[in-house]
Amino acid sequence: MSVSSEKQLAEPLELCRPGAKELIDRLPRTSWKERSFAYWAERQLRANAPWWRPLSSAVVGVSTTAMSMFLALGFRKVMVEDLHKLTDTLEAKRDRPVITVANHESTMDDPTMWGVMPARMRWNPDYARWTLGAQELLYMNPPMNAFFALGQTIPTVRGDGIYQLAVEIGLRRLKENKWLHIFPEGKVNQGESMIRFKWGVGRLIMESERVPIVLPIFFTGMKEIMPLSQNVPIPRPNPLKSTLYLKVGDAVDFTAQIEEWKAARAKLTSDKDKSQLDERVRIAVVDRLWASLDSLKAESSAAIAHGALD
Repeated sequence: MSVSSEKQLAEPLELCRPGAKELIDRLPRTSWKERSFAYWAERQLRANAPWWRPLSSAVVGVSTTAMSMFLALGFRKVMVEDLHKLTDTLEAKRDRPVITVANHESTMDDPTMWGVMPARMRWNPDYARWTLGAQELLYMNPPMNAFFALGQTIPTVRGDGIYQLAVEIGLRRLKENKWLHIFPEGKVNQGESMIRFKWGVGRLIMESERVPIVLPIFFTGMKEIMPLSQNVPIPRPNPLKSTLYLKVGDAVDFTAQIEEWKAARAKLTSDKDKSQLDERVRIAVVDRLWASLDSLKAESSAAIAHGALD
């Protein structure tokens, strides 16, 4: 690798603190498990090795195709509405990244929900989501590290805040106009109401180099086949009874809000004032995102109540 390429990789993304490369350099490398994790974290940050694309394509393609079969064989009915809003956006020529956000019913939501994607898109990593996944559940040993890294699942440490490595890698993917999917509740929620969204999604939207296209997605049906109350977390679909409903909402345009924030921030000189402004805007962005997904949930619930899954 050239010196200029190394320098470019080492430079933190604009507004990122302290920067992805620096955070990777801080990762422990004492044990073989730690060295494996650090290796795949760095490979995932760059995602430019000659072998990355074919291997990632294989992992993503096999996973989504398997989930398509799981939905076809394990559910009585799968109802998908307005998927074209997502597929058209991904397939269009665009100069902006894509962020999708969804409610979180079970630990199998991803990749199960992507089994609804058209076959033409499953084996192309350009149309595959990057997502944030719990490090303690997914990155447990070297084989799992390799699988989930190539499967475009970014290791996330719950409680490490909005400036952790996962968010930095997410920003790198957004810089490349990729598709990033997030469960902003931050954990599985099988209650009637969505819980408050984590601020990380606000930072990703605000600090993306180009304002992302943000699409809300609501789905339901997974909590019935994988309830939190079961002792062994294994999905138990009933092909004679189980149903799944997924609906893609209209894009939420944050352009004006982000431009206003940047203009106001440019006038400030104090780091404290900038930090306070950032926090206020993050809260506003996250609240608006929560409201858009909650509205989509209400629409979906009404459709289901009127027999969409009968």
